[in-house]
Amino acid sequence: MFDFKFEGNLAADAEFHFTPTGKAVTTLRVAHNTRRRNAKGEWSDGPTMWVRVTAWEKLAENTSELRKGDTVIIDARDVTARAYLNEGKAEAQLEATANTVALSMRYAGATSTRGAKTTADDEDRWSTENLREPEHV
Repeated sequence: MFDFKFEGNLAADAEFHFTPTGKAVTTLRVAHNTRRRNAKGEWSDGPTMWVRVTAWEKLAENTSELRKGDTVIIDARDVTARAYLNEGKAEAQLEATANTVALSMRYAGATSTRGAKTTADDEDRWSTENLREPEHV
């Protein structure tokens, strides 16, 4: 298994739904554009890499409000490629499962919203509040 990290723009609003067994799932259609300066110093657009990203459970809920045009940074796994014909032209699309999705703040700011903590799993494991001095023997 390998990790696949990239930055791209959402080509459509996030698609959120529940599976028949009740698991939350969000699908993101992300375009990663390669843009470089040519020998003349002008910007030149390269091919667009399309990635269909699937987020599950809590991550699906957290990404469900992402909108077309949002710039995101994706850390994904389980990457596969799918080839197809689009108007007689061969194209390819990557498909991946998201480990993490973050809003990129390269071009715009972002606001964090957090709900109240509800379980012990949500506790800050790195907190120093409950540390004790070790007992000396």
